[in-house]
Amino acid sequence: MAVPRHHSWCGKSFLPQDLPFRRGGIYLWYGRAVEQCDAAAMIRKIGMADHEYSVVGHSRARIGMFIAAVAGAVSGVFATLAGLTATYLSNQQVEVPDLILWPLTGSFIFSVLFLIFNKYIWRVVRLRGLVGVPDFEGSWKVVGQSYDPEDNPKYDWSGVIDITQCYEKITVHLRTEQSSSKSISAAVVNEGRAGYRLIYSYENKPDAGQKELISHLGHCDFLFDADLKSASGNYFNGGGRMTHGKMVLTKVAE
Repeated sequence: MAVPRHHSWCGKSFLPQDLPFRRGGIYLWYGRAVEQCDAAAMIRKIGMADHEYSVVGHSRARIGMFIAAVAGAVSGVFATLAGLTATYLSNQQVEVPDLILWPLTGSFIFSVLFLIFNKYIWRVVRLRGLVGVPDFEGSWKVVGQSYDPEDNPKYDWSGVIDITQCYEKITVHLRTEQSSSKSISAAVVNEGRAGYRLIYSYENKPDAGQKELISHLGHCDFLFDADLKSASGNYFNGGGRMTHGKMVLTKVAE
């Protein structure tokens, strides 16, 4: 199949190599597309609410197979008990409605078990080594420093990051005095003894009255300590706000 020489993105024409692309669950995009394209239009195109996240080296299919096996076993137990109960009641000449003879199906039990696992079980600390997914959820105090494209310090800033997470989805929301940002894609990497790396792309929206700020997209890379109590990382902005910086996170005690 022939590859088009030009593509339309946000109402402009770009070569294929200039367009945003996705790798490992993270949106990356080259400078030309970001500089010439309206950031708000890009946000409308790829923005989302709660979103999935990838975990490098972790197979969610394997977890699903394990839950399915448990669901099948539990369903078999219910079916056996239902059969024994129906036989006993029949011997006692008790009329049993057909509805009672319907055992709980494996698909129903799987759905219930997965919902419980997705929200609660995967967080159990003793199971973290088996599940392989770190729990970032909570509020984090942020202290950051911003730099211009020439690596000159611009200003210091602070804020709060709220991370909402379940086994399947995650949302990272940063709030400062001037703006707020929300993740649109994310990936997690287990760095062994060094801890866990959280990489995500985000959309930023300035508060009303912040005339020097504009909506833009960015990319963030955090390395969390193994105890998940603190983290440090870097961020990079595009789409008209060509700055970057570093951040230090400290988890707020609940």
